[in-house]
Amino acid sequence: MNVWGTDGLAHFYNTEPMNDWPFKITKNTRITALCGAGISAESGVPTYRGSGGLWNEIEVQEIATSTGFLSNPERGWEFYHERRKNMGMCKPNPGHEALAKLEQDGYDIFIVTQNIDGLQQRAGSTKLIEIHGSLWKIKCSNARCKKESQRNTDVPIAKENLKCDICGSWMRPDVVFFQEMLNPSLMIEAETRTRESDLFFVIGTSGTVYPAAGFAQIAKALGVPVIEFNIEETLLSDFNDETVLGPSGETLPKFLEKHTGGEFKF
Repeated sequence: MNVWGTDGLAHFYNTEPMNDWPFKITKNTRITALCGAGISAESGVPTYRGSGGLWNEIEVQEIATSTGFLSNPERGWEFYHERRKNMGMCKPNPGHEALAKLEQDGYDIFIVTQNIDGLQQRAGSTKLIEIHGSLWKIKCSNARCKKESQRNTDVPIAKENLKCDICGSWMRPDVVFFQEMLNPSLMIEAETRTRESDLFFVIGTSGTVYPAAGFAQIAKALGVPVIEFNIEETLLSDFNDETVLGPSGETLPKFLEKHTGGEFKF
């Protein structure tokens, strides 16, 4: 298995579709959904790039790299406390809720999210992995420390909890900073699920951030139908099986109701 999903893709653009989409989605259909910033933007969470993007006004190296964060942890936590405050006021939207209800209704849906906001869990989804980490978890900045990552939803976090109680190092958000590797075990889990899928959704992501963007390519290369939900066409639009334009909070529930033959009600 190739963790980054590049094996077997050399002739990807020369292959013909190997699926018979559209078909009826049933509770035996194994669905994997790759969710990006776009689905959370519908809840008011700012994206990282583009108009109004978070990184348009901040030097990434100062805040979102390990070296930058630890060079001034107080400033780093000031930024992330503000992020927690803003995200805490956001609520799951119908796109998040439709995916959660799909699981609750007994459909086989698994979510691979690039988002760190926790909105999918708040909507009720339990079968998911956060490949970029979570803003609501903190961990010791000392990679050799044995302290485990822990959930913390305090805003702000009490000062005494910002230092590790084992080694005394600064705690940091348990998110993947720029220049850091993604968790290999999570990537293996995401790739395994992708390879076992019958249907693959791409929701609110541009398809430009790798290695996560490679999952859609893996699915397509294996003949799995790839359906994109986005407010505009992306780099993925040329090769997926269907592109559904519009806010996912509007398009996703309608799509699911249609392709389950009306059995899914939102």
